[in-house]
Amino acid sequence: MTMNWIEANDICCYKFGKHIILYSPIARKYVVADQSDINAFIINGKYREVFSPLADYVPIEQQNRVRTPADYTLLTVLPNNTCNFTCTYCYSAAGRNGSVLDINKLKTAIDYFICSKPESFSKPLTVSFMGGGEPFLSWETVKEGILYAKEKAACKNLKINLKIITNGSILDEEKIRFIKEQGIEISVSFEIIERIQNNQRKHYNLVHDNIAKLVSAGIPVQINSTITPANVHLMEDMMNILVTHFPEIRNAMFEPVTAKEMFSSPIELQRFYDTYICGFIKARTIGDLHDVELTSFAYLRTIFPLMRACPGEYCITADGDITGCYCVATKNEKLFAKTAYGTIDNGGISFDIERFNTLIGNNIHSKEKCNDCKVKWNCGGGCFHLFNTYPEEYTEEVCEFTRKFVEAVVKYKVMKQFDSYNAVELPILLSEKI
Repeated sequence: MTMNWIEANDICCYKFGKHIILYSPIARKYVVADQSDINAFIINGKYREVFSPLADYVPIEQQNRVRTPADYTLLTVLPNNTCNFTCTYCYSAAGRNGSVLDINKLKTAIDYFICSKPESFSKPLTVSFMGGGEPFLSWETVKEGILYAKEKAACKNLKINLKIITNGSILDEEKIRFIKEQGIEISVSFEIIERIQNNQRKHYNLVHDNIAKLVSAGIPVQINSTITPANVHLMEDMMNILVTHFPEIRNAMFEPVTAKEMFSSPIELQRFYDTYICGFIKARTIGDLHDVELTSFAYLRTIFPLMRACPGEYCITADGDITGCYCVATKNEKLFAKTAYGTIDNGGISFDIERFNTLIGNNIHSKEKCNDCKVKWNCGGGCFHLFNTYPEEYTEEVCEFTRKFVEAVVKYKVMKQFDSYNAVELPILLSEKI
């Protein structure tokens, strides 16, 4: 096995005690062995039969990718630009204009989303209602949109998943009953620790009690927590509280904040990310013990190889525009001109395909700095919104965070498998999936 083979397949090499981990970000597989065993495989020429799975993958260019707006399987709906919270880190607050989505524009967006699929199409579709603002402030629009989407999907015999992301403050018996009847998944933005919730979002008791009502009704709930400098060192505590207060909840997301104003310098961002990595792994360990799947966008990107950090969005804003990033909700935001590629008017949608192509063309192949980075397949060139929020000197720390986070997750997964093996049974341990 030569260095050329390792370089050609973007293989990462990590020290792991007396072992070496060879990890393929594209194949999402790894091999663990002693250095002496690796040398022996190289000398006797049998390395290919052991290490070839690391190069066994379908090239990204040949995988299913979004090439047109009709290819999306997720419709994101921003039903309004109003909110009853004033979260300290909100990415959309500055651009809000108080708009509420016209139901006819929403139906037009749903029509295109579902009816543009060919007859042979069989993948499940998802419609997700979220901010911009708080979706339950536009309950009638959300409810009618859900019923319309289900009706349209049924006509084409397509499975459709329904999701609502909410701050958890606006619930009553009628809403809970509808959510239960329609099989809607709910994600509640909640900081778990009372003083952190009250400092960053407010209304701890109200949200806590409403989560309890959803759980009692048998509704699947995911907790979405934003990790800031105020709670980055409390992630273990957050997970312990979550599994104690809500043992029925099986999914949580601890997402690091994107907010330039919270970090006075790149070194402050670096320290935050280093603390986050350590805290995430510890919290993930607790979650595993209690059958809670803890994720973040950075973690999810270690599961699937990416040419672009996200495939872009088919997202309808409260004004009836179509954007490629749900973080950009109104014309008041500086990134709107780069992300908006369509508009709904007079009962139809018009697309700016040139802008759409420019947007989705923003990937690892368009960024010179990605050329020599082995974990570019875990990153996809970085989140568009994040990389346009932070100055360049800050994004260097984002890249370094990705490299460190991938290594930490790989070692965590390997450690879990090591726990089920005796040292005698090594040297070679192959995982089919990271």
